[in-house]
Amino acid sequence: MMQKCITFCVDEFLWMLSWGWYQLLFGICFLWFLSVFIGCMKTIQALIVTLLAYAFAMLIYFAFVAGFVVNYFQWQFVAGEMPLVFSPLYASLFLGLIYSVLQLLFYWIFSYWRTISIMRFFILSLLSNIGAAIAACCFIKIVF
Repeated sequence: MMQKCITFCVDEFLWMLSWGWYQLLFGICFLWFLSVFIGCMKTIQALIVTLLAYAFAMLIYFAFVAGFVVNYFQWQFVAGEMPLVFSPLYASLFLGLIYSVLQLLFYWIFSYWRTISIMRFFILSLLSNIGAAIAACCFIKIVF
């Protein structure tokens, strides 16, 4: 069970580094848009919070996989093993879920400095990450 969890984390990490950049761009745009129009934030403030939320999520996930999984467990990627994620859509959706959970942690920490509705912004990040996953998957299929 532990091996499958670690393999899943590494697979998603590799997806994030390779094709996940499209999802990141869509996610930033969608979350900014939702933060401005539904979250009732000012434009620049929403952009800063959006960029910080994604930077926090990517940094924490990178530190977890690269620092903990690879260094602590001495995990090595072996090409050709049976992947746990079978399609670009599932990989994108799982990465969006990982981003959303880590952004929830960011919003919880951020709420100590600014009064925000943590659940509202978690739902907005969940919606934006799902939308970004679908948009990135469609973009990848059309262009490549």
